[in-house]
Amino acid sequence: MAKTNLTLEIEKALRYYAPKELGGISINIHRGTATAFEVPVECGTNRAGMVDCVRISEYFGDLMTTQVCSFHSWKMDGIRQVKIDCPRGFTDNDHVPMFCDESKCRWNRRGKSGSPKILIQCFEIKVSLSDFKSKHGHNFVGNLNYYIVPNELYPKVKDLIPEGIGVLVYFDGAGEVKKNSCGYSVFPYCGLRRKTDAKYREMSDEDQKWMILNVLKRIRRE
Repeated sequence: MAKTNLTLEIEKALRYYAPKELGGISINIHRGTATAFEVPVECGTNRAGMVDCVRISEYFGDLMTTQVCSFHSWKMDGIRQVKIDCPRGFTDNDHVPMFCDESKCRWNRRGKSGSPKILIQCFEIKVSLSDFKSKHGHNFVGNLNYYIVPNELYPKVKDLIPEGIGVLVYFDGAGEVKKNSCGYSVFPYCGLRRKTDAKYREMSDEDQKWMILNVLKRIRRE
């Protein structure tokens, strides 16, 4: 089926949609992402359906609050050196441990540690009520799953959205250009905004592996 102009515009907006947080998870934006469109649910076949868009990101999971030593990551500024007055006797920056429970030390501070994890996000684009009610195109197989709908469609479908599925709303930028109090032109918003958030769901390592492979295959073809 040929894509409508509206679908193509939403896909374009999705390429530039890069939130720092989704589903209560802080995404590691410094590590980059991999985004592909029309991704098969199953590897090597489209019989199980296609996801309109899948994005792979990284984040830190299993976060723990810890006590760390500031001197572990201390950098000499070349102008002065600070003496390490460590209550446990460490005198060399290179050998100061990262974690330390000496809470009364002035160099001790609270920090967070975690392990790198993969976050797979699935997006299904629906541009009309009949499209939304179709039996096809509801493939939510990621850790976080979202519908993307035009702003005017959202009130018509909000009560039909399953629990745990988030919604991104698309604004087309149409409307009157207004002036603000300073006399500058204010253009109508164009792009995606999150209406409701998705609930995180676990994926097995095997499912994550195959979905990553599917995304990489689609990126290569584009």
